[in-house]
Formats: sequence, structure tokens, C-alpha cells
Amino acid sequence: MLENAFGTKPIPGKSMLALVFISILFASLGISTSQAFAMGQAPSTCSNRYDGTITAMKIIVGHRTYDPITNPDTTFQLRNDRSYTVTFTIHTTNQSSQNNTLAGDTWYDTSSPGYQLGECVTGAGSNQDVAVTVTETHPGNIAPQTIQNVSWKTLMPGDITYNIKWINP
Repeated sequence: MLENAFGTKPIPGKSMLALVFISILFASLGISTSQAFAMGQAPSTCSNRYDGTITAMKIIVGHRTYDPITNPDTTFQLRNDRSYTVTFTIHTTNQSSQNNTLAGDTWYDTSSPGYQLGECVTGAGSNQDVAVTVTETHPGNIAPQTIQNVSWKTLMPGDITYNIKWINP
């Protein structure tokens, strides 16, 4: 218990107030130190999700095309004020995660924006090829001149990786 300024008498209720205050302080410190490493959509948010494998991927940088499936861990150089295009295909399973063949979504995850970003893609069905095209730019959360390791994955085995050597204009 806390005592008054002269240290002679306990002050009723102050101990509980101090305990509550200290508990709130420690809880808020714990919350503020946690970090988010992933954003976007979790796989569970996809409607009637079809899992799948990335079966094809092309990266277009200017007039050059790269194939990170044929050439894993490919590295290309790009000015940090430019963008590149990634086109890939996800081949879906015969049944959705709900054990049916109704229309639904498929899901992928990428580190291209500088953090893990999950995305649901509409228009998936049983045993289909779902094409996705995205344009990527230099992530604002990494150094202007650096080598970025990028991955693309689904919930099935077979991550696709490549590297970008970002340079100043």
C-alpha cells in the first residue's frame, strides 16, 4: 500500500489505482513495440479460396524480359524512379478450400512493395490458370540504392525469387 507524504498512514484505494496505472503503462509499451510485417489480405479473407501454384512468371524491365522460374534468383538493375511489370499465372487445384468447385478467389503473397503483401484474386475456379499482371516500383521503405530480394508465393510449395539492384537516376 502507498503511504501518505509523512509515511505514517496508508491511503485507501491508492494501491489499486497505482497497480491499474502501472498495468496500463506496461500494456501500452508492449503494444507500441510490436511491428506489422505483413499487409494486404490474409488467405482466409478470400471468397471460396482456390490454392494454386505459380506456373509461369515474366518480368518486363524496359525492353528486356526475365523469367525467374527458368532462372531462379535472377538479378536485374533498375533506376529507382522507374517501374517494372510482373505477369504470372497461378494454376488452381481441383477443389476450393471449401471442398467445392464453385467460382471463387485465389491468393498470392509478395515482398515486392518492401513488406509482405497478400492479395486475393477474383475469377478463380477449379483447375484453372489465373493470370495476374502488376506494376511494381521502388519501395519507399528501403534505401534508394540497394539490392532488394523479392519473393512471390502462394500457399502451395514453389516460391519464386529474384533480385533488383536499385540505382539512382
